[in-house]
Amino acid sequence: MSPPIRRADPDDLVGVMRLFDGAFLETDPDRIRDQLTGRRGCLLVAGEGRPVGAVGLIDGAEIDDLPWPDSGYISAIAVHKQRRGQTIGRSLIAAAAAWAAPRPLSATFDECVRPFYTACGFTIEERAGRLWGRRPVGGSEEIGKGKRADH
Repeated sequence: MSPPIRRADPDDLVGVMRLFDGAFLETDPDRIRDQLTGRRGCLLVAGEGRPVGAVGLIDGAEIDDLPWPDSGYISAIAVHKQRRGQTIGRSLIAAAAAWAAPRPLSATFDECVRPFYTACGFTIEERAGRLWGRRPVGGSEEIGKGKRADH
């Protein structure tokens, strides 16, 4: 069972930074602080107390060359290594889609996580050596249909 997803608060800063650093994600502490306070996007975490997963979200219009500027954009997503394979990543995507609605959800990512985004209902295209994904509103049909690719 996946832990509850909640909106992060400033006390989650250290835990979220550890999650993102542990996943080798480039993170901007100022952006994370802005997401924690709601000044810029949103930060959702999985778990009560110390977060075991997190997803950062901003407005797609903030991303240069994003083909879908009208989307909610995943700036970072990570699940604690020991908690992967427990549907936490998919639960974070579902919560992120709810935050973005009625807009679609978008992300840029590397090939190694393509199966995860595919399993979460993203359509994927390659541009300039990066993968770009878009999950339409209501694109949760693929989540939970036996596809196993948890982040």
